[in-house]
Amino acid sequence: MRIEILMPKLGLTMTQGTVMEWMKKIGDPITKGEILFTVENDKAVVEVEAPAEGVLEEILVPAGGTQEVGKPVAYVSSTMKPLETDRQIPFRENSKDTSPTYTPASPIAKRLARENRIELASIPGSGPEGAVVERDLATLLQQNISPLQSKTFTEKAIPTTQAFPQVTPSHPGTSQPTPSTLHTQSPFQIRAAERMVQSWTTIPQFTLWVDVEVDSLLAFHQTLKKGNTPVSFTILLTKFLSLSLQQYPLLNATYRGQGSIEVFPQVHVGIAIDTPAGLFVPVLKDCGNKPMKVLQEEWEEVSTRAREGKLTSFDLTGGTITLSNLGMFGIKRFQAIVNPPQVAILSVGEVLRRPKEGSPSTFVSAIEFGLSADHRAVDGAYVAKFLKSFKDALESPLLTLASRM
Repeated sequence: MRIEILMPKLGLTMTQGTVMEWMKKIGDPITKGEILFTVENDKAVVEVEAPAEGVLEEILVPAGGTQEVGKPVAYVSSTMKPLETDRQIPFRENSKDTSPTYTPASPIAKRLARENRIELASIPGSGPEGAVVERDLATLLQQNISPLQSKTFTEKAIPTTQAFPQVTPSHPGTSQPTPSTLHTQSPFQIRAAERMVQSWTTIPQFTLWVDVEVDSLLAFHQTLKKGNTPVSFTILLTKFLSLSLQQYPLLNATYRGQGSIEVFPQVHVGIAIDTPAGLFVPVLKDCGNKPMKVLQEEWEEVSTRAREGKLTSFDLTGGTITLSNLGMFGIKRFQAIVNPPQVAILSVGEVLRRPKEGSPSTFVSAIEFGLSADHRAVDGAYVAKFLKSFKDALESPLLTLASRM
C-alpha cells in the first residue's frame, strides 16, 4: 500500500513549510517513529517522524522546497522489501539528489552552504559520522577559501540572491559597477518581519528608560560564578525581571481588546538570541518560581538548539514578556519593539562606568534599561513605577531575593 507523507501543521499560523533535510534516500527502509525529514516553519526547524514503516518510494519536495500544509511531500510503500534498482519507482526531477556524492549535513550547515554557494561534498565534516555542521561552515567562511565554492551548483538550488542587470558606464574608461543582489528571506524571517509590522502599526507603544547602578549586582554575579550556582548575566536579569513583575502583573499579560486584558499567573520570558539563521526568541517557562540554577541549565540547552537550528515550536511559544540584550555589542540604549501578543519588552544596554549621582568623584557601573509597552494595557505611570521597582531590585539583589523568594 502507498502511504502519503504530508506536510504537517506545526503551528496555528503555519500555512506552508520548507523541507530542510531528508534523513532517508529513495529506496531506504524506514521504521515508524524515526526522523524522516526536517521542516522549517515560521518559528523553527522541526524534526518530523515517519508515520508508518515501509520503504521511501518517492520524494515530491526536495530539500529546500516548500509545500502547503496537508499536501504530500513524499510517498512510502508499506512493504519493508527494498526497492529493486532495475524497477525502482520513478521520482520527480525536483527530488533530492540520491547519488553516492550525498553529504550528510545539519540543516543550518546546508542553508549556509546554499547562501554562500559552497559545495558541501568538498568540506570535511566534524559532526556525527562525518556530517558537516555549522562550525565547519563558519571556519571556512572566516578563512574565505574560494576554491571550495561550487562551480557546478545548479539552478535547481534554492536562490538566495538574484543579480540585477549591470549598468553600462556613461563615460568611457569608467570601471564597471558591481551588480546589486536581492536577498531572499527564510520563512521564519518573513514571518518575523510581518509580526514587527503588525506590532509597529497596530500597537500604540511607548518606551521609558532608567539608569541602574549595577556594582552590587555584578558582585553578586561573581559570587554565584565562584559558588555552586554559576549563571549567566542574562539569566540573572531574567530572574529579577520575573520577581519584579509579581507586583506589576499588567505587564505580564496580553491585550484582548474591548477593555479586556488577560493576565498570566506564571512569567514565561522570551530571550532574544542571535544565530547564523537569524534572530530567535526562545522562551524560558515559569521563571519566577524556578531556581536560577535550573533556569541556567534550561537556557544552555535551548541556546544550543538555537545555534544548531534545532529549536522546537515548544521552545518558541508561550512567552509572556521579552528580554532583549544588546549590551554585549556596545549599545548604550535602544528602543525595543513589543513582541505581540505580549504587551511589554525589556531592553538592556551595555555596562558603563559613570560618576555616581551626588558624588562626581566616585565612579560606578551602570546599565540603561528600557521598557517598551502597549499603551492600551498600561500607562506611563504604571511603567515608571515598575522600572523604579526593577531598579531597586537590581541595586539591592540580596535583599530582593531574601524578601521575594
